[in-house]
Amino acid sequence: MRKDSVLSPSLDGWIVDRLRRRIAPIVVAVVYVALGLLYVFRWGSVVRHIPSLWITPPDLSGIYQASSAFAHGHLGAVYHANSGFLSLPGFLIALAPLGALSSGFHTTFVEITKNHHLVTHPEYLVSQSAHFWDSGTIFSGANHANEYSVQPQWFAYVFPYILVLSCLALFACDALAERLQVNRARRAVLSLAQGVALWPVIVFWGHPEDALAVALAVYALWFALDHRFGWAGWLFGAAVAVQPLVIVVFPILLVLGGRQRVFGLMVRGVVPAAAAIAGPLMAGFHATVHAVVTQPMHPDLKGTHQTPWTFLAPKLGGKGPHRTVGGGRTRFVALALAAAVGWWSRRWRQKPEMLVWAAALALALRTYTESVMTSYYVWPALAIGLVVAACGSRRRFGLSVALAIGVTIGAQLNLQWFPWWLIEVAGVTGLLVAAASPEPPEPVMPVAPRSKRAGATTKSRARADKKRSARR
Repeated sequence: MRKDSVLSPSLDGWIVDRLRRRIAPIVVAVVYVALGLLYVFRWGSVVRHIPSLWITPPDLSGIYQASSAFAHGHLGAVYHANSGFLSLPGFLIALAPLGALSSGFHTTFVEITKNHHLVTHPEYLVSQSAHFWDSGTIFSGANHANEYSVQPQWFAYVFPYILVLSCLALFACDALAERLQVNRARRAVLSLAQGVALWPVIVFWGHPEDALAVALAVYALWFALDHRFGWAGWLFGAAVAVQPLVIVVFPILLVLGGRQRVFGLMVRGVVPAAAAIAGPLMAGFHATVHAVVTQPMHPDLKGTHQTPWTFLAPKLGGKGPHRTVGGGRTRFVALALAAAVGWWSRRWRQKPEMLVWAAALALALRTYTESVMTSYYVWPALAIGLVVAACGSRRRFGLSVALAIGVTIGAQLNLQWFPWWLIEVAGVTGLLVAAASPEPPEPVMPVAPRSKRAGATTKSRARADKKRSARR
């Protein structure tokens, strides 16, 4: 008998078992990607009645510009002021294959009005300029007589890619919920709520680095709960290299590891971030430090909101909508508070559901302490909070889902900064309170590392045991 014929049934069974366990996030991810593509490529034409209009998230072009510079070796230009990229370069590595193709992309300008009249047969003008255009409309001629819809070709490739990549957060949260022994029906509701909460992060704003970092951090928690701290440390280090906002979860990881694993976890948590930032730091020290440490923000720009702590942020210059403040200082306050949360959570070392709740609280600190807020900042706390809320009663879980969706919708409203901030703080706090009484899962034995030849699923082992007992 051929060797592959012996191994293939167990491999097929393992794949089928994995697909069945992740059916809810798979369905939500497919719908999420399809609706995202329909929104950006068809919403402008069908709903806004602007022919050939694409709707690009405002921050995505800057991230792609930084990725292009990184992929072509222009490390000093990664944190160019025009890009607005402020995170660590880990995500640029994930985007590098498309960033390397930037010079081959063109931009199409579709003429939709001529002499203030809608044209019947649009004219297509192709530009080979290296400029990273956003979609939208531009005008030309006297009194803006001619209007053109801008279609940047890079966006047609990058946006589907980041939509798929961001769905990793759905699978990570589902895996963590499964680890906390949440049943499949409730996990299906959880995946749907997670998709709604994730929508503005990617589709409205274009920040896939947040989604990827949270997904990696959640998988790190998943491995740590199974006492597989090698994988947990490296995954968390990769998460920090993608987006440092998840660093507030690190004290929870140290609690899970205990004193004997502190050094190993710290090394694994630092090395990926240091490797990612080393090149840009050497090529453009001042620009890199200004972007990563100072974190220049525009509190008066459309889409951003002041908070009660804006006056504490250092003034960097500019006036009106271009006023710039440094957002990095208050993040050290959040990090200090996260260390306190980690110290407090030591009492829950044998309660994985409460440690996950502590991680949600640590991520929520950004909502409470940030000097300038944007709507997608609350998503990481909502994502982890919903996972632990799924462990509670039906009433608490339903309330948590309603609060998460309400906060997500409320964050998109154009309100004055103080009522907007109060809505976000009240919603996140309400979710944390609702999720604060989860039911503990049954004890799970640590998972031993899988050998290279191990491929039998749980069902196949059960069948083998049944056959042995029958023979006896």
